[in-house]
Amino acid sequence: MSSRYSSNLHQRDNRSSLFETRSASPYDDAPSKKDYKASLLSQLESQNEDELSSMSEKVLMLKNLGSRMGDEIKNSQLNIDDLHSTMTNTQTRLKNTFKRMMVMAKKTGISWKLWLLFFFLVWLWFFFVWLR
Repeated sequence: MSSRYSSNLHQRDNRSSLFETRSASPYDDAPSKKDYKASLLSQLESQNEDELSSMSEKVLMLKNLGSRMGDEIKNSQLNIDDLHSTMTNTQTRLKNTFKRMMVMAKKTGISWKLWLLFFFLVWLWFFFVWLR
């Protein structure tokens, strides 16, 4: 297997040596381009630092907001748990009160329909007195 550049290796070295050195041109403005590029890079870097500091402030604000939201959620959860226990206690008390009331109603021997009729008649009597 033959190498691609084996026969022309000496010619290749001569060609590359032609372009190794470059003479200075009076029209070449490379130093001013370098200064321009350096100032542009400096300006871009300062803008980048400003944006980075702005972003870090926003991230810090979001972190604080998140921690405050977490605290608020924890407090709300505690309030909900407290409300749940209060409602459970109230439900138990109402159930017991209703049971005692039903026991008392059965002991009196008068049904709730008679009590309803009695209160309706009393209300009707007050209504007629009020109209006169």
